Amino acid sequence: MMRTTGDILRTIQGGDVEPVYFLLGEEYYLQHLIIEHIGKAIFGKSKQNKTLLLPDELSNKEIIDQLTQTDLFSSKKLFILRNPAALRNKYREELLDYCRNPLQNHNLIIIEDDYGDRKAMTKDLKKNIDTVSVQIPFTNEMKKWTRFFLKEKNLLAAENVIDALIEIAGDSVYHIANEVEKVSLNVTDDETVTLDMIYQFSGWRRDYQRWEFLQAIGLRKIEKALPLGQSLFRQGQTMLGLIFPLTTLFQELLYEKINPGTLAKKRGYIPLPPSVVKTIPQIAKRFSKEEIEYALSKLGDIDQRLKTTNEPDESLLSQFLFTVLTAHG
Repeated sequence: MMRTTGDILRTIQGGDVEPVYFLLGEEYYLQHLIIEHIGKAIFGKSKQNKTLLLPDELSNKEIIDQLTQTDLFSSKKLFILRNPAALRNKYREELLDYCRNPLQNHNLIIIEDDYGDRKAMTKDLKKNIDTVSVQIPFTNEMKKWTRFFLKEKNLLAAENVIDALIEIAGDSVYHIANEVEKVSLNVTDDETVTLDMIYQFSGWRRDYQRWEFLQAIGLRKIEKALPLGQSLFRQGQTMLGLIFPLTTLFQELLYEKINPGTLAKKRGYIPLPPSVVKTIPQIAKRFSKEEIEYALSKLGDIDQRLKTTNEPDESLLSQFLFTVLTAHG
């Protein structure tokens, strides 16, 4: 059974959380939204215990072992498994068996970015689990999402205001959410949003710049970094083109860890936007030395894969951001 993101979010907010979900589609913001809502529903105000499972990072056995092993305290855990078709042979069956008989204190979110995927594993998962569509919404569905975000912020808006929001920011769910967020910061709850407010507060630009993407990474905000990266790709940027600034950023973070307090201007020109360079000391505090070294290692791996495989830029970027900003955060 295929369910919509909106339907799933409503049931989660109502306190009904399934032990296993299968998200199918490439809209990363919707993936992130569901993960965040499930995390809040499971853990409440407690620290969230989330683990990202990537077949490129872990062996098939390690993935299944993490899912099926419990500790003495039966701790609540949330697992996120991407690219399930990468599991091989008996481990595919073991994953399907787990989906049919999940552990009580474990929750699992399985994600396949390709909505039209016809692999056998995807077909089996769709047969065994309620599948959630997280593909990029059609234009007519953007109105539903706009109303959803307005309702979340306790804002009222007439139909012409909703149309204006979609005109300004309707190329992705993230941009709509971001626009509503900006409006909400400037009005009070239950206030009616007008067209004048929309045009007054709208500073959204279709062509996001690279510095905004790098700043989002520095802040460890994956919900911003993912769509900003996608926007750069739509402008003609490539993952190969992003390797150099990303490597430079993490190299500067590593230098800051080794030589804290050294002024960047004393080290000569740094090929990063000035707005990013001046915040490197603050960014470095958000990452451990091991996390920075891991990010540089991952970038080296991606550079090699770009030269030897045909993996999509979007997939490589999402894997990098999830492993660096989430799994090791």
